[in-house]
Amino acid sequence: MKTSDWGVIIKGSGRYLPGNPVSNSELIRVSGLSTTEEWISENLGIRQRHWAPEGIATSDIGAEASKLALADAKVDPKELDHILLCTSTSDWTSPAAASNVQRLIGADCPAEDKQTACSSFLFGLDHGARLIATGCDHVLVVGADVKSRFVRRDDLRLFPIFADGAGAVVLSKGKRGEGLQSSILWTDGSRLEHLLTPAGGSAMPATEETVRLGLHATRMNVDGRMIFDDAVEIMTNLAKKVCEESGLGPEDVDLLVPHQANLKIMKKVASNLGIPESKVTITIDHTGNIVAGTVPYALDFARKQGSVKPGNIILMICAGAGYSAAGAVYREPKN
Repeated sequence: MKTSDWGVIIKGSGRYLPGNPVSNSELIRVSGLSTTEEWISENLGIRQRHWAPEGIATSDIGAEASKLALADAKVDPKELDHILLCTSTSDWTSPAAASNVQRLIGADCPAEDKQTACSSFLFGLDHGARLIATGCDHVLVVGADVKSRFVRRDDLRLFPIFADGAGAVVLSKGKRGEGLQSSILWTDGSRLEHLLTPAGGSAMPATEETVRLGLHATRMNVDGRMIFDDAVEIMTNLAKKVCEESGLGPEDVDLLVPHQANLKIMKKVASNLGIPESKVTITIDHTGNIVAGTVPYALDFARKQGSVKPGNIILMICAGAGYSAAGAVYREPKN
């Protein structure tokens, strides 16, 4: 959907990683996985990641990123009209962990969770933009996950990838034509079993047996190459479509901020779009895949590193379990 007339801007952003860095050598030591530091680094693009310490939940790290985003935006928590916590690792099955983010940051507005796995943040960005377009002044959109607790340590395909972290943005009203230019959301439920956390919901409630069998951990039920190829195809096609809706082409993109699932996926998508690697924001090397946190974390990283200039066109794209995927084109305000 074309959104350039809405004038929705990112007024501030923040990011947060919990605990100390965990190197590839440390991961191998604690997991006993039969792999090497070099294999993880070369095939996944990950040198280190962070695991939340015991007692720290998704809402805690989401609140930390939120505080930084609010400070960056110079918006008081009491000025917020709405909070969207985008996550697939909520603190509890009920209530929404967003309620605790609201409490921790000192806000008093409505707060809700959004769950579309790795694509949750861009789904939340779309929702938040609609709230601004229909009268809200400030909306907090948070992407946060503590995914390390939902992967088996003996899973060579997933344990080295997933990690914990958060990013957040404050959406506000700007000038017509600046800010969010277009947004696309996509889901294909026929492939939801490809990457799935079987137990813990109403389809398979928690029992001693589900815990014993490790069914509360995310499982990849197809060949990893299929996941790779699907992610590349979906993200490439959505990127082209969301650019087209903005009246732009990939050649107009100044900065690509992709979901940080695998370095080779990001490079392949950029190559398919004709976007040079110098224009791709990469944070997976020190974060791993922090699920809904990847895009807002990488966006804040780029902003704070000075990679985002006034008037720049930023393409954000992600894909994940469900299958769900999303894309957004953003024009950085000129003042």
